[in-house]
Amino acid sequence: MSQTENETTHTTATVKHTPPFNVLVWSIPVLALLTGAWLFIQHLRHTGPEITLYLNDADGIEINTTAIKVLNVTVGKVTSISINPDEKGVQIKAQMSADVKDMLRKDTQFWIVKPRIDQSGITGLNTLVSGSYIAFTPGHSKEKAETFTVGDLPPVSAISQSGIRLRLKGHSDKLLTPGSPVLYGDISAGQIEKAYFDPKDNSVHYQVYINSPYDSLIGDKVKFWLQSGLQVTASGGGVHIDSAPLPALLSGAIVFKTMFEGKGKPVANNTEFTLYNSARELNNQPSTRTQYYVAFFQQSVRGLSVGAPVEYLGINIGSVADVPYFAMNDSHKLFQHGWIPVRLRIEPGRMEINASRQDDKIWQQQIQQALNKGLSASLEKDNLLTGNQYISLTQAKSGESLLKPITHYQGYTVIGTRHTGLDMIQDQLSALLAKLNNLPIEHSMQQLDGTLAQLKTTLASADRLLAQNKTQQLPAELNATLKELRTTLQGVSSTSPLYGDIQQTLKNIDNTLKEAQPTLKTLKQQPNALIFNRHGHDPEPQGAR
Repeated sequence: MSQTENETTHTTATVKHTPPFNVLVWSIPVLALLTGAWLFIQHLRHTGPEITLYLNDADGIEINTTAIKVLNVTVGKVTSISINPDEKGVQIKAQMSADVKDMLRKDTQFWIVKPRIDQSGITGLNTLVSGSYIAFTPGHSKEKAETFTVGDLPPVSAISQSGIRLRLKGHSDKLLTPGSPVLYGDISAGQIEKAYFDPKDNSVHYQVYINSPYDSLIGDKVKFWLQSGLQVTASGGGVHIDSAPLPALLSGAIVFKTMFEGKGKPVANNTEFTLYNSARELNNQPSTRTQYYVAFFQQSVRGLSVGAPVEYLGINIGSVADVPYFAMNDSHKLFQHGWIPVRLRIEPGRMEINASRQDDKIWQQQIQQALNKGLSASLEKDNLLTGNQYISLTQAKSGESLLKPITHYQGYTVIGTRHTGLDMIQDQLSALLAKLNNLPIEHSMQQLDGTLAQLKTTLASADRLLAQNKTQQLPAELNATLKELRTTLQGVSSTSPLYGDIQQTLKNIDNTLKEAQPTLKTLKQQPNALIFNRHGHDPEPQGAR
């Protein structure tokens, strides 16, 4: 074995000890790395999802300033703003906290909170200092979402609120704004959520929400109509002013009501109803039990409009359906005929007052029997100021002439008509004026002029007579005569001697008449009593002896 091998074999390892300070230096980065990892994990645990919001514009929205709130608690912040690729609107990126990740569902609703004045009042005044912010209501859908559309107005109802959503369609030149009230009578029962106009068919569309418990009033027979802020109606009953509640006074509202046939069957969400322009338009809609008739009028139908009432003894039993109602080319004979046809509709349901429903055929038979007995129609003034007219059905007097050119017109039974009311008075006045025109007024006036001339002459003579001295002395002489007469009458008073003498003389005459009464009676029975004795006997002749 060589010396080299011996040296290699006996080499020993040398242990080098690291100072404690070097271990501490190396542990700091490790701890920092672990701390950073822990903080990152905590950040991920407390950081919610990033969502994308779509708006029409970014008015009032600022990066890292505009907050996102729920129940007035800040749960997020806007991190970026950009324009949509289609250049229609903007999109906003917002970082949300982890506490609201379960609230971001497909039906979550976002809107911008800023100062606003609407039917419900003034809202969002606090944003004048703090600035606008984005609010949302939690959703309850099972499907999560990260993209949302932000509306300009807050939702009418919360997702969890009990009620029913309906769709309304109508034709009107007026479009109410979202937030306008939906009324049941004068009670606020809901609000308009959406409203838009469709230019394709000139229709207006509304999505409304009816709150509980008013949703129980909704059925398939319920009617909806628009109500303006103020409606003034003049009729025979006077002037009626119908004012909407104060919130709807300026902007208007939608009103619904259950009709006399009831609310009908319950309906589901998003059921569509017809929206009428007014309550009058609704009342003019024919019912399913309508019976039509035609009446011909020779007087003016000015003031008689579609929907005007048809009354029987003051009870509304129908309305005017068409005025005028000409068949094909019948209007060409307008001046030849001299009458205007009007179509009437009579609704049996209006006559079933506090009564069960009667078969329509029975009503038709009863109306026909009334027509056979003289039931007639006439135009009457509903209001003298407005000139509105209505049709009155009454029984014609025996022998009264009716206008009934034919029995049926366009398949409808014809009702005879007659002149009444102001029209009849006008005709009578016209006849009276015609008689006055036929009177010999000129000859009568000439005679009257002659009579007046004679009267004038007589009055002049009377004036001359009264101006004479003798005539003027007549009152004094008449006074003297009256004094003498008064003196004479005083002489025959009950206290005067003459009156006593006359009384005594009358008594004597009365006694004398009483004493002469037997003599007068005897003379009456025997006129010759003054010559012959009444009690004497006729001598009896003696015979010869």
